[in-house]
This record gives sequence, C-alpha cells and structure tokens, in this order.
Amino acid sequence: MDSVEMENTILEIVKKKHDDTGGNNGNFFGDFDHILNMPIPERNAFLQNMVNRKLIVIREGGNAKMIMLPK
Repeated sequence: MDSVEMENTILEIVKKKHDDTGGNNGNFFGDFDHILNMPIPERNAFLQNMVNRKLIVIREGGNAKMIMLPK
C-alpha cells in the first residue's frame, strides 16, 4: 500500500468515527498500526505530516491523544 492509499484509508476511518460520534470522539494512534505497519517514530512522522497539511488534527483526550478531523 502506498502513502496515498494509507492516507485515504486513515481518513476513511477518522471520518467514520466522526460520523458515528458526531465529532465528539477521535481515534487512538494505535488504531492505524495495522494499516501503516511502521515503527512508532515513522508512524508518528507520517501522521504529523497529515496534521501539517490540515487533513487531521491531534487533540488531548481524557486518557490519550486523539486523532480527529479538523473543525
């Protein structure tokens, strides 16, 4: 799977969670490990790249950082 396919899959998962919860909950970083299949530093850099391009945002949740759609 190339990086564009991985990004699209991640966006699909985040959008589904957004639709299911009305935008109140996000995904954990670990929710994407089976898709990205990368070491943690590379996974975080990949997700940060998506944040920098404003495709997703990372917010502090009650127990962990959450990945959500931008408002």
